[in-house]
Amino acid sequence: MMRWVPFIILACVTIVCQTTVVPRMTIQSVWPDWMFILAVHYALWGRWPDVAIAAWILGLVVDLHSSDRIGLHACTYGAAAWAIIHLRQALFRDHPLTQVAVTFVFALGIQLIVGWYRRWGEQPTVLDSLWWSAFLTAVYTAACAPFLHWLLIRLKRWTGLQASRRFQTSR
Repeated sequence: MMRWVPFIILACVTIVCQTTVVPRMTIQSVWPDWMFILAVHYALWGRWPDVAIAAWILGLVVDLHSSDRIGLHACTYGAAAWAIIHLRQALFRDHPLTQVAVTFVFALGIQLIVGWYRRWGEQPTVLDSLWWSAFLTAVYTAACAPFLHWLLIRLKRWTGLQASRRFQTSR
């Protein structure tokens, strides 16, 4: 059973950081998506269907903050969580490279879907810039992932998730 009160507090703290700290980390109009990293963390360690609900809520929070239609991020975060849940049994969830790869792949997909939706019907050259913008955002988000996952793993008693504290190899 997921602990919802700590999740809501953590989501609030993350959206505050997303709106105050992350804009200061902007590099050439590219910034990481810390809310998605939180969604990935819950998808890697949480239980179904709580994880899907949590990811959907995080996406909804992003939708409420952005100027997009409500539901775009909520649906893409939820779909990413569903896919991660189905993949996580084949992954070393607590390894930083896994966290980077999973975050990159799904962040790229979400950025492409959201960017394509925003730029529907524009010129092909604009769509080329969409690819690079989505790619760079996914790279930056993935680069932040191990650090935030490390912090979230340290808070595992508070979050209620059963994440290990470090990568352990099997022999």
